[in-house]
Amino acid sequence: MARVNVYSRDPYEDKTLLGWFDPATCVENIDEKTRWNGNNHIGIMSGGQVGYERLYRTKGGRWVRYYNFSSEYNGPEYYEFLTDDQARDWLIKDGDDEIVEKYWGELEEERGPGRPEVGAATNVRLGEDLTKKVDAARQNGESRAAAIRRLLEKALDSA
Repeated sequence: MARVNVYSRDPYEDKTLLGWFDPATCVENIDEKTRWNGNNHIGIMSGGQVGYERLYRTKGGRWVRYYNFSSEYNGPEYYEFLTDDQARDWLIKDGDDEIVEKYWGELEEERGPGRPEVGAATNVRLGEDLTKKVDAARQNGESRAAAIRRLLEKALDSA
């Protein structure tokens, strides 16, 4: 493939040539992944059944996104330059973790919503009688784990 021109996409201004690249010389050429929705394979990035996206990394280190929906609903087809942050987000959303790690280093571990960890977990079997006593000592709305921590702290303080 020969040189591909990349133009501005602002609908209120004249089309301006922003640069060009040669897809044949790119160091990365990443097609978006698809997922099965029960009826069709749908593009993770584009959300399209026939339309799709592709991400290129040029020899010079620029990221280029190719967007093609001309077959799906007679939609647009264009190339655009992406910033490093936009490319990283694209790759993470598409599930290309190994490429993200190649250019940006190891991904940080995901953290879900919820309470921060109180401390390291300690597993203890209380038995039926002791569990009943702990439950009886629980304050209104207090979890069993919180009650055990409170009671243990109180016992150790008085020891």
